[in-house]
Amino acid sequence: MSWRAFLPIRGRSETTNQARLGPKSSQGRRSRSVSTQGVSNEASENGPFDETTNAYALQPVDEGFGAWSYVASAFAMFIVVWGFPQSFPIFQTYLSTGESAKHTDSVILAFLAPGLQDIEEGIMFQILPKAARYRQTLVLVGILIMMLSLLLASCATEAWQIVLTQGILYGIGGIFLNFVHVSIFSEWFDKKKGQAMGLIWLGYRVGGLGFPPVCQWLLEKHGFEQTLRVLIAPMLALLLPCLVLFRGRYPAATVISKPTQPTISKIEALRTPSVLFYLIASSLFGFVTNVPMMFITKFGADLGLNASDRALSLSMVFASNMLGTYVFGRLSDKGFHQWLMGTSALSASLIHFVLWGFIKTKYGVFAYAVCIGLASGGFRNCLFSFYSEVSGQNSELFTAIHSLFSFFDGVAILSVGPVGTALLKVSPELEIGAYAIRRYKYLVAYAGAMTMASGLLVLAPLLLRIIRLPK
Repeated sequence: MSWRAFLPIRGRSETTNQARLGPKSSQGRRSRSVSTQGVSNEASENGPFDETTNAYALQPVDEGFGAWSYVASAFAMFIVVWGFPQSFPIFQTYLSTGESAKHTDSVILAFLAPGLQDIEEGIMFQILPKAARYRQTLVLVGILIMMLSLLLASCATEAWQIVLTQGILYGIGGIFLNFVHVSIFSEWFDKKKGQAMGLIWLGYRVGGLGFPPVCQWLLEKHGFEQTLRVLIAPMLALLLPCLVLFRGRYPAATVISKPTQPTISKIEALRTPSVLFYLIASSLFGFVTNVPMMFITKFGADLGLNASDRALSLSMVFASNMLGTYVFGRLSDKGFHQWLMGTSALSASLIHFVLWGFIKTKYGVFAYAVCIGLASGGFRNCLFSFYSEVSGQNSELFTAIHSLFSFFDGVAILSVGPVGTALLKVSPELEIGAYAIRRYKYLVAYAGAMTMASGLLVLAPLLLRIIRLPK
């Protein structure tokens, strides 16, 4: 099969391997049935056995309790797995500065940062077992690893031990859960993938919005060790529903289905120009996607904003990012995710160059926080529509593409701190009347240029197609 079959076409795929899963159930318009051999009634958790068709009637796609209860549990999982690491800079500051600092000269503590999990995901998704019968075990083991990592981190005495436990080990446990989530996502959703993923990603934003101030308060009141131990109980409460609700539509036993088209290998799909094209565009955006989160409070401090206003500006970024994620997810289901991604990146570029470059007041910082959160919130969420185009109904291929993008996103996100700090040192002088108060002019230029390059790259094929249309 030619790689041209994978190129995006208005939000739909020409390569969807839609399997014929047996006769349609009479109980619902969108219900599916799956033919089985040698599977008892007790082997299926997903629907009753239909004696007349000799098949299992599966729960409906895009609707029903099964689909949306899975979304609810994934939302809670994202709060813990992806939201908590957004508070890692708070722990860094506490451990390396101030009167209670225990690791003031530690270089390795800088690796306790968002982005570490993305790299772990890109590696681990390739080696974790993909059979459905292992899913519940992976969820249970993942939860245990995460809770154990926090307990061990609370007993750590060296900086490398904290990074190993709270950073790496916690991330490994979270990736176990995220692997199961990604594996079953395409089983539950087809036409509403953007909307569903938008809701799930809101959990990441809720966690990013809530964990930093909560952790800051706990650290000041109870210290590092007690803070991690206190967090175990609420995290466990959010994660335990995944044991029951993280289940696929298909029975865990062997399922036999015949696709209408030949299957496509992962290697062939991952080498297609469309995947490489989007990977470059996503990486360009990823190199600066966390710049507002990491530097808006520092920028506010240089403008003279007090601590509460700086914290409020960061909260505004996360809050508006939540809204942007959901809205872009809904719109991407309409089939125009390429336009949405390009618009998101170019809007972010304009906001960096104009708003960030010229703001001098507290309310200007607030306006920038809201606008950049809205503009950049949906870029990565729109990628899930692209993953679906390439993978069709092949959940393993969907997982492979997702992990590839996650790995490169993680590398890009980890670079934000070192690169941003280096750019601030190029022009250390502070001049309020100058563009980007002088100190931030190179960082603003970097963020604006990278997002502009990403947006233009995404929109270029669409614009060329319009230009070449016969008049």
